[in-house]
Amino acid sequence: MTAVDPLIHAWRFDGYGGGLSMGWNELQCTPPGKIAPFWIYLNRNAEASFPWVSTCSGMDASAVRAFLADETRPRCTRFQDGAVLMLRSVNENKGHEFHDMVALRLWVDARGILGMRGRRTFFMEEIHHALEAGQGPKTPTELLVTLLERMTLRMEPILENLRGQLEELQTYLLAEHDAYQMRRKGPLIRQRLGRLRVAAVAMRRYLSPQKEAIARLMNEDFSWLGQEFRPRLLEVVNEITRHMEDLDEIRDTAGVIQDSVANAINEGLNDLLFKLTMLSAFFMPLSFVVGWFGSNVSGLFLNVDSAWFPSRDGFVVEGILLLAIGGVEVLIFKKLKWL
Repeated sequence: MTAVDPLIHAWRFDGYGGGLSMGWNELQCTPPGKIAPFWIYLNRNAEASFPWVSTCSGMDASAVRAFLADETRPRCTRFQDGAVLMLRSVNENKGHEFHDMVALRLWVDARGILGMRGRRTFFMEEIHHALEAGQGPKTPTELLVTLLERMTLRMEPILENLRGQLEELQTYLLAEHDAYQMRRKGPLIRQRLGRLRVAAVAMRRYLSPQKEAIARLMNEDFSWLGQEFRPRLLEVVNEITRHMEDLDEIRDTAGVIQDSVANAINEGLNDLLFKLTMLSAFFMPLSFVVGWFGSNVSGLFLNVDSAWFPSRDGFVVEGILLLAIGGVEVLIFKKLKWL
């Protein structure tokens, strides 16, 4: 079995949009305080990451416990002049649902940023490539604000896709469809709407505490969080609020459409049952007449051997009687507006 590399990438900022890239061996020999300002990004799937965080990161024991905790609900916890940030980003990995959000752990202080993730985060790779090109963040604080902006921005196409699916279903339901089509396609539509609601609820579950975590970070008086970055953090909070409102609208609209589809299906079934009932009512007297004349008993009305009105034209009389009864029924049903 191949060992997992504990280091995804590490940088020492040069203050001009680039920096010095470092390897795992170099980090093991050098305390993070001597390479500040830094960005160290670790792989949680590597066993070597945990002892390094505990012994070499320079974090106190309580911060280490919070940083390595299994619970990754978004939050911001302050420890002296640093903070542990637990964040969630949409899952862009192939074969995964986007609302199965990826956890990102951050330790931020005046020296730099220590990050750890279990699953791939594409927006962090974009920042890494920007640093390689010398066009990345100039300081750890700018890196923090940039990754929060990019993480929030990744949610926009996901929400746009959800809104597009919802509008497609709304357009279909507003078009004229007969009861048969609604009975046939209704379960599939309700299934799609159910998936939309599950996605909206799952994302909303993490965005609400994430908004509170970023707002708390913004309101803390950290020495390394300059005033020039607080308006950008405020804009991130506003964007998350807008995303939450969009998710609420998607969830509620999907619920309303689901109810409409269920009502349409029920109306179609009721209409079908009504028609079947009408057919039964229409043929009931006709069946009585046919059964009466078709009974295998001698001496019945209009038979040749009948004691009352013997006749060889009983079949003709029966046919005329059936037509007359059917005509009367049609008139009665139309008068009652059943037809």
